[in-house]
Amino acid sequence: MSWHGDDGVDRPQGLWADDEALARDLGTAVAEAELYDRVESAGLQAFGIQRELQALRDELDLLLLDLVHDSRDDEALVAVRDRSGDSSRSLVFEGDGVGVEVELTDDRVEGQLIPAGPGRVTLQGPDGQIADVATDEVGYFRLEVRPHGPVRLVCSRAGGACATQWLTW
Repeated sequence: MSWHGDDGVDRPQGLWADDEALARDLGTAVAEAELYDRVESAGLQAFGIQRELQALRDELDLLLLDLVHDSRDDEALVAVRDRSGDSSRSLVFEGDGVGVEVELTDDRVEGQLIPAGPGRVTLQGPDGQIADVATDEVGYFRLEVRPHGPVRLVCSRAGGACATQWLTW
């Protein structure tokens, strides 16, 4: 099926009768494609914002534990060493009936959840997870790592989750 145009050229039926009609339709198609690209980009940005908002909601759901004891503050214990001969630092965090006791050495972070019970402990830095470990049935954990810079512990168990303050260890 074709028709004969004014210029004597046979064109398939349903196509443009002149270059102006073609140019108009191409312009519309390009504008629609640009609009689609902008809508797609906005959708991707909205998805990213939604992910960030969920991370903030998760952050707000964490119970923030207060630092209630830091052995570094005990002047009488400045020269104390643990049994291995490594220098260590003890920290105790508490909040609303839960807590975590932590001992830091040059090459590890170990401690216990309070009250005692199974759970999971994640060591986080500003860029995300550094290390993660399941606790045993009494809440004991050990991470073979010595982080530098600001870090915190996120402790989770069946009853909820809590996080320590950000500290430079």
